[in-house]
Amino acid sequence: MRIRTAVASDRALILGLAPRLVEFGQPAGRDAAQMIERDREVLAASLDDTAAGSEIFVAENDDGVALGFIHLTTANDYYANSETAHVADIIVTEAAARHGVGTALLDLAEDWARRRGFAMLTLNVFLDNHGARALYERCGFREEWIRCIKTLSR
Repeated sequence: MRIRTAVASDRALILGLAPRLVEFGQPAGRDAAQMIERDREVLAASLDDTAAGSEIFVAENDDGVALGFIHLTTANDYYANSETAHVADIIVTEAAARHGVGTALLDLAEDWARRRGFAMLTLNVFLDNHGARALYERCGFREEWIRCIKTLSR
């Protein structure tokens, strides 16, 4: 497996994998179609180089078949009041799931963050996405807080 910087010809693959972000189930109070569309907008902006400081990397096998991607950016850590490296998205193909691709992509994210001098690498994950949460824990991430939402009628 190799991991490389995404190129324009990866657009269909990257945007096409967005629905995998909600395959674990629709989060309460959220519209899955709206979530997918928003993720595609953000990913497209990164691919179009309009999202400053954002990069996408693609994992592929030795035959050049894409296995997944990771979208890296920055975020502000509220308590430290400093910028952190942030995993905006990480998605692997169904065929590549549970074969070490996610771990390899997260290893790349850690290297990316260290090379840029960040002291922290963050990511967000939905509470019910148990598979992703287990991967993140195996890779050394720890859960820090839970965000609560209440959907209000209009």
